[in-house]
Amino acid sequence: MIGPELRQSLASFDDAALATLANPGLVRRARRDLTDGKVRLVSAEADKAEIEADGQLVVIDKRGPRAAQCACKSIEVCRHRIAAVMLIQSAEADAPEPEAQGDPRDIAEAFDPAALERWAGRPSWRAALEILPGAGTITAQANAIGVNFEGLDDEVRILRGQGADGIVSKAPKAQKKAYHAAAVLAARAHFGLTVPDAITVEEVGDTATSLQIDPAFLDHVGKALGEVVTVGFNLAPLPLEESLFEISVSSRADSLPRLSSMLRGIAAQLRLRRRRSVSFDPDGMLELAASAFALTQALKQEQGGRQITLAGKVRRDFTPAPPLALVGCGGEQWRSVGGARGVTAWFCEVETGRWLSTTLARGAGQDPQFTPAIAWRQFPVWQAAPLTELAHASFSLEGANISAEGRLSAPATARAMIGARAQVPLAEWSVAIHDWDELHPLFLRTAGLGLDAGTAPVACLLAPSHCAAPYFDDFAQQLVWPIRDRAGNWLALTIDNEEPVATAIEALEATVRHGWNGAVLAKIMRDGDRLSVVPITLCGNGSTVDLTLWQRPYRDDRKSSWRDWLQKLAPRSAQAFRAVPAEDTKRILTAAWRALMDRAEAGPGLAGTLENGLIQHGSRLDSYGLPVLAEKLRQAQTPAGVLTAAYGLLVARQQRSRLPFLFQT
Repeated sequence: MIGPELRQSLASFDDAALATLANPGLVRRARRDLTDGKVRLVSAEADKAEIEADGQLVVIDKRGPRAAQCACKSIEVCRHRIAAVMLIQSAEADAPEPEAQGDPRDIAEAFDPAALERWAGRPSWRAALEILPGAGTITAQANAIGVNFEGLDDEVRILRGQGADGIVSKAPKAQKKAYHAAAVLAARAHFGLTVPDAITVEEVGDTATSLQIDPAFLDHVGKALGEVVTVGFNLAPLPLEESLFEISVSSRADSLPRLSSMLRGIAAQLRLRRRRSVSFDPDGMLELAASAFALTQALKQEQGGRQITLAGKVRRDFTPAPPLALVGCGGEQWRSVGGARGVTAWFCEVETGRWLSTTLARGAGQDPQFTPAIAWRQFPVWQAAPLTELAHASFSLEGANISAEGRLSAPATARAMIGARAQVPLAEWSVAIHDWDELHPLFLRTAGLGLDAGTAPVACLLAPSHCAAPYFDDFAQQLVWPIRDRAGNWLALTIDNEEPVATAIEALEATVRHGWNGAVLAKIMRDGDRLSVVPITLCGNGSTVDLTLWQRPYRDDRKSSWRDWLQKLAPRSAQAFRAVPAEDTKRILTAAWRALMDRAEAGPGLAGTLENGLIQHGSRLDSYGLPVLAEKLRQAQTPAGVLTAAYGLLVARQQRSRLPFLFQT
């Protein structure tokens, strides 16, 4: 008789799990064999059984069909092993019943994150934390938890009692550990269990003074990146995607987390391209490929601290901060593309002009009860008050930790002492910017260029001399608010038409409708070769308005949506604005970039026909005083040449990225 322990351990292998291990056709054939009486029990012990399926002997234990032995010698999970599982599950009715199954939460709770990290290995663990925000629908059953991911067609199934080795999916072999670890973390987050924080690769070194890098490995990566610009934009072959991911989680990439992250980003874009997804970003993939190639070259040439900085590391360093005197200037709630959500408060150290921030957030699928707006108003920070108060108060802060990019953490020892509440930032402050021409140099100093470029937004306090009425740009699907500096230059502050910033659109219109004067807390962000300026908080008329956290002060019983009143924001003929055209140099750089994109998208068969066009673009760059870039473009006849030219154009375009200036028609 089949032992109850064996029956219970294999109960989680339902048809869905078996189909994931093999395919639905084999599951149907195994079920037919069982129905036709072709499967019989030969012998059984407490935790093992010998079963004959269609003439083939199968030896199976509690580890399930993947670890079972079959006389057919198939290297894959065959129908005989599947039939053996089905026979054990359908053991005679008079057999002792297995113990009642518990809550699905127990399946996720059985995994220890530290042990899971050791099982995955450092490279795959890093990949898992990057994949985690892409977790989608989670289905919980008595014996299994299914987790869907953007990068997989089928779900990852976590089976009760099978451990990490028993997780099943159709992920490629090189990606299995990363996706399986990410699935466990997503399941733990779904049930409110602790999970590690999502990671970001920081451009800061650690205490090491040297780094062992294999030049042959970097050459191998360079060749793979060459394949990206040769066939990736045209064919996006699956083997190339899998190869890049496999390289990123290999042991030789362990000391190069920044490069590994780039390679996984390129692999994700290749997948989108192959699926013809509207989310595919060809410019973004070329930027990633060019930057990754430049990184491989720099790692071979640089030494010491610079090399360590370029290699990157995976943990953001927070160092003890000295006592700080801060003034809260506002905050925002946000939601990332991957599903993370939270609130961020911005503070200014007025004496130094430095901007700092702190965030309360949860990753995708984590803590379903967490609501950013409620956290903003109710969660105490630094043993003092919620962010809704600290973001509009002057206070001293001791015992906090600070990162290199100005993010504040909240250790248990940190304490804030509030000096004055309801502070309103003033246009007269020394940190306030009255001339929009100062914004571009400020952004470049803070954000950097090329391999030194950061992704965090740059905060600033704008002091406009005049504000025009906001209007909705139907083409860009943005609300545009023109503000003018003391020199007469108009700047467009924009708010995208998406949640949760739909509230910001209504808040802005309601605040400036009848005239407004004051300062604007805004953030500058890089958007390709352009910069966007987004308002966060309006500080004027004796009060502050956090746009994304605004609460309507009256009850609106109208049934129309907020889009209805957007029609009222169309620009009047007497106050219409247009974007200031790009400078000639900017247009030439954009055209050269487009030419490189065309060459990559043409594929290996037609790339040679476009080389004369690249030479012509090089001549134009020469005439505009850019001889180095011109020469790189003329040499873009090989994959390495294309990547080198693309990186040069990337840096040049970043350096000349323009603010959204307007002119009044």
